[in-house]
Amino acid sequence: MSTQVLYPTEVVAYRYGADQQVVIIAKGREDGYCKIQIQASMATIYPPIYMVTAEPCAAIGNFPYTVQKTVPYSTDLDYVNFQMADGTRQIPIHDIMEAADSPKALAKVADNQVTGMAYNSSDINVAIADAIKKLRAKYPNGVSAKMVDSGFVAVGSPVGIAYYYVVMEQQS
Repeated sequence: MSTQVLYPTEVVAYRYGADQQVVIIAKGREDGYCKIQIQASMATIYPPIYMVTAEPCAAIGNFPYTVQKTVPYSTDLDYVNFQMADGTRQIPIHDIMEAADSPKALAKVADNQVTGMAYNSSDINVAIADAIKKLRAKYPNGVSAKMVDSGFVAVGSPVGIAYYYVVMEQQS
């Protein structure tokens, strides 16, 4: 089947502090499309342009959709390029730590601590794996850590992004 570009009505992007990943969420309404997803354009440009794509199918009716994708992204950029009906727009990246209901413990992570995130997931294993990856990068000679905090937070209206987090501390 041929993939076609769809044009969402709303796009938001979130990042946790200086994390090198961004969560992109797009919302819209379409008639007759399945397998709706966010993907990067085929053009090899920097920064990439993201878009919503889908395959035509026999779904009859104008249905709302919400799609999301977590992508590796440079911390030097504070926007994501996204293809909309009126052309490419720069979507600002919101730091989820700036939300009023973000846990204060995440804002005060010590030098020997890292935060692992499971974006739009309640899977603690994903958050722990992310924290261990960050600990291994920070302590290449070995990791011996314990979890000192964890929790689940929803940010946005009604819920733009939800995430499970863990704070892990390297032991001396």
